[in-house]
Amino acid sequence: MNLRRFTRRLEECRKRWHLNTTRYVVGVARIVRAARRAAKDERRWCEWIRNEIHMNRSTVYRYLRVAEFLRANGDLNHHLVSLSISKVYALSRLKPEQARELIKSGKAAMLSDVAFLSLVRRLKPRIATHSTRPNLSKSTEASLERLDRSLKKWQHSALIMPVALQMKLLSRLHSMSRTLERIRRTSAAAM
Repeated sequence: MNLRRFTRRLEECRKRWHLNTTRYVVGVARIVRAARRAAKDERRWCEWIRNEIHMNRSTVYRYLRVAEFLRANGDLNHHLVSLSISKVYALSRLKPEQARELIKSGKAAMLSDVAFLSLVRRLKPRIATHSTRPNLSKSTEASLERLDRSLKKWQHSALIMPVALQMKLLSRLHSMSRTLERIRRTSAAAM
């Protein structure tokens, strides 16, 4: 089966609705769900997402989750209509009873997007990444790059770094140096 008709429908949907509206997300989810059924093969459907509609697969799954959330909470539509799409995304990640409580209490409508997302993060903490060598190496390298860029900005700016900040940085760098030395010795002993 040719999935091009779904691509065309999706492009029409994009033109019709603004990218950040709930109607757009629900429209995309409806089309993507129909394409998934028509493809009858997960691999083929994923290829269509990547090659034809040029969307990230995680975005597509997020849209599907939001559409399912809206369908499951149809009785709360009058509350959901006024919420921004970022709030609806956040609500769709919560347990149903938590989401309903936030909607009914009015907190979802009352709080700004930033404050609401902060509240949702506290209710549903992120899954910690596993301490693997690649993860730790990447995070260490990224931290060093940020520190290097910040120090170079201080160096090339007309601003003077306060002595208290200099001392704090030196102390932390010295502490990190000692930690790195302990890691080096432990690694050498393990070999």
